[in-house]
Amino acid sequence: MKILRLQDWNITLERIDPEQVEYDDESYFIGIARDFGQKTAVIYHDVDLDEESIIHELLHIVFPAPQEDETYEDYERWITDVAENLANEK
Repeated sequence: MKILRLQDWNITLERIDPEQVEYDDESYFIGIARDFGQKTAVIYHDVDLDEESIIHELLHIVFPAPQEDETYEDYERWITDVAENLANEK
């Protein structure tokens, strides 16, 4: 997705065994590990991914942390809203 300007990143997907995950209140896991120096990332998941979920994780590269005056919950909500909007833009 050119709009995110991640063309120079090496991003892979890796399905994981659900037994590798400690679930809090979720019934599935999707997460990203990022190396900003090497420009590599792995999206780990234990469910099938849709476009919106992938965009959501990629946004965590572009916007790696909440703003100074933002809670993590607000940050996640914003990432989710942006991912939904981008996925529906086609």
